[in-house]
Amino acid sequence: MTAVSGFDALARQVGLQLPTEVHFPRPVVDVSVEFDAHIKAGELAGYKPIPTGFEPLDTHLGGGLIPESLIVLGGAPGVGKTVFALQAARNIAAMQRGVIALVVCFEHSEGYLYHRLLCMESRVGSANGNGVTMNDIRGAALGREHAEAGLATLLATLPAANEAFGRMVGYWERLFLVKGHPAKTTTRVLDIYLTTMRQRFPNIVLFVDYLHKVPVFMPGVEITTERQIRFVTEELKNLTLKHKIPILAVAASESEGLKGERVRFEDLFGGESIKYEPDVAIMLNPMFGDESRKRRRGKQVIFSIEKNRMGPTGVEFVHTLHGENFAFETREARE
Repeated sequence: MTAVSGFDALARQVGLQLPTEVHFPRPVVDVSVEFDAHIKAGELAGYKPIPTGFEPLDTHLGGGLIPESLIVLGGAPGVGKTVFALQAARNIAAMQRGVIALVVCFEHSEGYLYHRLLCMESRVGSANGNGVTMNDIRGAALGREHAEAGLATLLATLPAANEAFGRMVGYWERLFLVKGHPAKTTTRVLDIYLTTMRQRFPNIVLFVDYLHKVPVFMPGVEITTERQIRFVTEELKNLTLKHKIPILAVAASESEGLKGERVRFEDLFGGESIKYEPDVAIMLNPMFGDESRKRRRGKQVIFSIEKNRMGPTGVEFVHTLHGENFAFETREARE
């Protein structure tokens, strides 16, 4: 690091100072020494993909979500984007002891996401494929509104929910939920979350739902929606590099893009930045077909990888969505 220190000293001599978090160019020899030190110290988390638990998605992404990558998730309204984001976060927390998942949701409260998580867990962890619904939980709670009914009492009414709760205990300290504030949860706040949490948890995956709802504060500057999305996208990419983590952000589509048969990557709202900055773009669209088949097996959703700096593009596969349980089947649906 001698060369860097030398430049710093020279700059101070002439009264110059770089902005915070900006450093002088580093010779390759310094980068090589640092790389060697990381390997010898066993600090390999930044090189390991983090599986989402969905196949063949993980295979196509090179094993999962790659650190320092920005993944955007788009698609038709109501197709299951939030379901996928929360389920992938749940899978990461449940399957990987050394990784935590942080879900920042601008659409729903932590309590509502908890309800959805309970429904999801009752489905994905059930041996018989049965799960509880939001109406089941509401009905059980309302049926005891005049009694001293805590969570344990409510769960006793719903055996499937009780079993799901037991499984959630195994990962509930590794899955974090927060309701995004529409005016205050800026990318600076996300940076503070990550900086603070990484003091305890070196490996984090951040989920942002939705990207276009992350507020931007620029006094004196007119913030159009396109400019907001461009700024947030660029800042999220910067956070992936700064913290050496993957970030998955749910993105909105332009109104014109919703008129076609399928929503494509180029239909995402936000101008060129939303097209350029992400390393991976995953699009979700409903599969239209025989209604009786959909009622019997759940809603079929097409996953398509339309941008992928880590592997193949133009690949697609189908997963079954059980909307009443807010859960996808993680294995590819086959006829």
